[in-house]
Amino acid sequence: MAGVLHFTGFIKGVTYKTYLDDNLNRISLDAFDVNQERGYGLIKSPTTEIAYSKWVSPKRTRSYPFARIYNTYNSSKVITIIPVIKDEGKDGDIDKIQYSTISWMNLLNIYIVLAYYETAKKSTKKAQINKNKLSNQKFANDFVKFQINEILAYHQSALHWNKNLFEERFIQTFEKALDSYDYIFNQTGVIIHSRDGLDKYLSKIREEFEEFKNISLKGSQSASL
Repeated sequence: MAGVLHFTGFIKGVTYKTYLDDNLNRISLDAFDVNQERGYGLIKSPTTEIAYSKWVSPKRTRSYPFARIYNTYNSSKVITIIPVIKDEGKDGDIDKIQYSTISWMNLLNIYIVLAYYETAKKSTKKAQINKNKLSNQKFANDFVKFQINEILAYHQSALHWNKNLFEERFIQTFEKALDSYDYIFNQTGVIIHSRDGLDKYLSKIREEFEEFKNISLKGSQSASL
């Protein structure tokens, strides 16, 4: 088997011009509900506006969120809303946000809003009725709007915001997500993936945040082999 090559470097001078961007619907921040709005648009505040896109899974290849992000590129300030984890139930997939996703958003100067799912229902699809599968998962909207308010008042780059966000709030947000899935299990009876492994994952990151990068990169390398 061929060895794995590792490349390191610094990318600078990123320039681009968009051609296929879409007209963005505008919604006031007070009325904004991440669960009700379309996948991308403009959020208006009393003093400014900010473009947003949202992911329905932290995995980049599951719902192709970059198409939605692309539609917001012409805006002066851009955010993207990403769940830290999505558990579809024991008989479904479980995905976590990866370090490479953060790196891409830093490169594109896009501010990340960390989100977690607050409610869900048992899937009623015919092929899934007897399986432990969740559907109709809904974000904690107030948690998302709180961060949007912060970003609207934030005057440093997305790189600074994202770095501070993940170093200071990632673990807390991930724990909120796990607690929320415990609640969803109690409400729906749908068995979810074991929390033990995820708690160990967080323990490693809590001891040394650099492990978040290491674990993510190892996972990406394994997936590519």
